[in-house]
Amino acid sequence: MAQTQILQAIEESVLFRNSDRVQEIIQTMEKDALGSDAILKALTMGMERARRELKKGQRSIPEFLLCIDSFRRGVQYLKTCVSQVPQKTDGIVIGVVEGDVHDMGKNIVAAVLEASGYPVYDLGKDVPRDTFLESIEKSRPSLVALSTMMSTPLENMRDVIRWVRKLHPTTGILVGGAPLDERLARVIGADGYAEGAVDVPEEAERVLSLRNSSRLVSAACRS
Repeated sequence: MAQTQILQAIEESVLFRNSDRVQEIIQTMEKDALGSDAILKALTMGMERARRELKKGQRSIPEFLLCIDSFRRGVQYLKTCVSQVPQKTDGIVIGVVEGDVHDMGKNIVAAVLEASGYPVYDLGKDVPRDTFLESIEKSRPSLVALSTMMSTPLENMRDVIRWVRKLHPTTGILVGGAPLDERLARVIGADGYAEGAVDVPEEAERVLSLRNSSRLVSAACRS
């Protein structure tokens, strides 16, 4: 089977909730020496297709949850059995802001970031501002990722961003969730916005690169 066909097969195995097939295909991909980035993108694309179908009413919540199970099984196998995954030094704190208990999207994003090699500190859902700040103080991440699926907690998200900027100005801030878009992300002060899980690794890299450049400029100005 050609590499492109294998990638398509793993994407569709997540979409059609076939956990056993997901692992079987990843084993085949490993033998073919395909990189971990390609494996992760195939897993995530399957999950994103399932999410879009759920949003359009073409897939039930129980079916979507089974897609998540297949996705997670693939990610877990990728993390433990594929040796090519490079481990990064930039830690990421992630959580759903206070006022929102919807964490399915955040859980998927956290899994994608972990599979991409980032150390991830998952604070869960309905997370108060001070919990974010305490975790940042303790773990000293390079990036904080904030999520909400509702519009009412957006002011809480803005408040977290305001205090992160004040207390940890070199920490990058990435946001995502249903009520957000790129414009609103800028308005509330975030460095980056990811529409879906498939965009997260690239956007995280962009934000980290931006913040690292800012640190270098600041250091040069002080010297």
